[in-house]
Amino acid sequence: MHKSINPDVKSAGERIRRTRLQQGLTQEQAAERTELTGQYWSGIERGQERGSVNTYLQIAKALGVTLDDLFYDNAEAIRVRKAFSHEGLLVGCTAWEQAIASELLLALKEILERNRRQ
Repeated sequence: MHKSINPDVKSAGERIRRTRLQQGLTQEQAAERTELTGQYWSGIERGQERGSVNTYLQIAKALGVTLDDLFYDNAEAIRVRKAFSHEGLLVGCTAWEQAIASELLLALKEILERNRRQ
């Protein structure tokens, strides 16, 4: 049986908007970094437009983020878990031990970012 995957484009649009605003960009400025129009970018942010994979790749590149960042709230945690998977750094550790290491690294990252801003 084939399972369909329906990404939450409304949430992705909100993440795109939040990231764009954090970078101080207007929709037009962000769209200029892609092949998209400002109007289409606006529709993507509102979740009224469903872009192609290429569209989301362009948006991710324009904002300097990954597709995971656009579609997942916990993208950073996902990247950390991937780094620890199968042939990763924590081979032989239990899932619980890997989760603890992931949380520690995320906490360390927050501390480093906070100190960088000071």
